[in-house]
Amino acid sequence: MASESSLSNRKLGPRGLVEQITGHGWNWRAVGAVFGLSFGIIAPLIGSVVTAIAWFTGPEWHALPLQRDGTVLLLLTIPLLIFGAHCLDLMDKHDEEAKNLRVKPFMTTRSRN
Repeated sequence: MASESSLSNRKLGPRGLVEQITGHGWNWRAVGAVFGLSFGIIAPLIGSVVTAIAWFTGPEWHALPLQRDGTVLLLLTIPLLIFGAHCLDLMDKHDEEAKNLRVKPFMTTRSRN
């Protein structure tokens, strides 16, 4: 049976996006994931509000094409979310490759003995 001191020394790997970014630093994958996911959530909210305003005020308001801009924001939602998810997948793939590089030398030295 394991003692309490050996169990408290174990550290779990980062699970969330924030923990992964703080653990690995800001690189282009992390910035892409944060950008894609955050703007993928914000874009449909703003696009819905702008489209609703265009319904009440008309397609243009103070020379701003509200109807077109709202539609563009609504259509950008899916590509932004796909981009953010792709960057998260790249971060996971990079972590798996790093883990495999750390594990392989240990396995080869154990098989020689």
